[in-house]
Amino acid sequence: MQTEHDRKAQALVRTVAMLQVKLLLGAARDLALSPLTLVAALIDFAFLKDREPRYLRTVLHWGERFDEWIDIWSGARAEGEPSRENVDVLLARIEEAVRDPQTGARRARVLKRWAERQAVRARRRALDEIQARMPSLSDPAAAPKRRE
Repeated sequence: MQTEHDRKAQALVRTVAMLQVKLLLGAARDLALSPLTLVAALIDFAFLKDREPRYLRTVLHWGERFDEWIDIWSGARAEGEPSRENVDVLLARIEEAVRDPQTGARRARVLKRWAERQAVRARRRALDEIQARMPSLSDPAAAPKRRE
C-alpha cells in the first residue's frame, strides 16, 4: 500500500515527466516553424504588391493551434479541473498502456489508430484550408492555362 508521501512523489515525478515531454514537443514545433515562417514571410514579401500577406499568418495560426494542443502549463491546473482534448490525453493513454502490461498491447493498437486518425484529420483540415485560400488549386477549370 502506498503512503501519502509515495503518492505525492509519484504525482510530482509524473508532472515533471509530462512537462519535459511537452517542452520537447514545443522545441520541435519551434524548430519546424522557424524556417517555415521565414519562407512564408519571403513569399508574402514577394507578392506584396499583388495581394495582402497571408502565408505568414497561416503559419502563425498553425503555431498557435499546436501551442494550444501542447498546453505546456496544464500541470499548474487543479486536479479536479477537466482535461482538455490535447496532448495530456495522448500522454495519459500512453501511460495507461505502459502501466498495464495485460491490456497494454491492445491499448497501444487503439492508441496508434487514434493517432493515425488525428493525423488524417489534421491533413484534411490543412488541405481544406489551403483549398479555401487558393481556389485555383481545387478547381482545375479556374487554373491558368499553360502556353506551349
